[in-house]
Amino acid sequence: MRLIKTFGRAAFAAVAAMAFVGATAASATFDTQFCKVNEGLLCPAGQAETHIHRVLKAGTVARLLAAVTVLCLGVLSEEDVLGLGKPQVIHAKSVGGLSFSGCGTGSAHNNCTVTVQEAPLYHLLKIGPGEGALTFLSGRKRVQCPNVGIDCVYDLAGSEFAVANNLFIANEAPSVELGGKFFCPDEALFDAELESLLASYIKS
Repeated sequence: MRLIKTFGRAAFAAVAAMAFVGATAASATFDTQFCKVNEGLLCPAGQAETHIHRVLKAGTVARLLAAVTVLCLGVLSEEDVLGLGKPQVIHAKSVGGLSFSGCGTGSAHNNCTVTVQEAPLYHLLKIGPGEGALTFLSGRKRVQCPNVGIDCVYDLAGSEFAVANNLFIANEAPSVELGGKFFCPDEALFDAELESLLASYIKS
């Protein structure tokens, strides 16, 4: 089963794919800080970001792909950002801090639901100037489409977003299936292109 394929700029998608390379090695090099301003190499005092609000990028559609295609028209993520770290710790505000809406197998987008069963915890790692990798450490979601027999639960730990230019892109990041009733293979792929509602810059 493939989760979520978005329509976005091909050039940034290429950057997103490359952003993961060397992330582990970078963890020994960079402190990481989400910052409200883009001034210099370090985040100025008092400008550290403490909250991130992300939505599906305008003009994109989220898709869950398997034997049956499920489209989601909305994705919302609200997260609290902790202090400077190597990597920096970020966590969803609650189970409802990550949500999906307008999901379905047809044009009405109303016959499927995607619900979060466990609030995600993330690590943000700076891997270069203005670039980072946001990795799920935990999180669980359930995909249900009763009319076609889909009922699958996915462990999001290990899924990654490349972060740059105020965009968060997951490029076929794997998630492990924990149990289901139909169309639920052992591993799924998670793609999404989200944007922060307020500018957030990766600094040290």
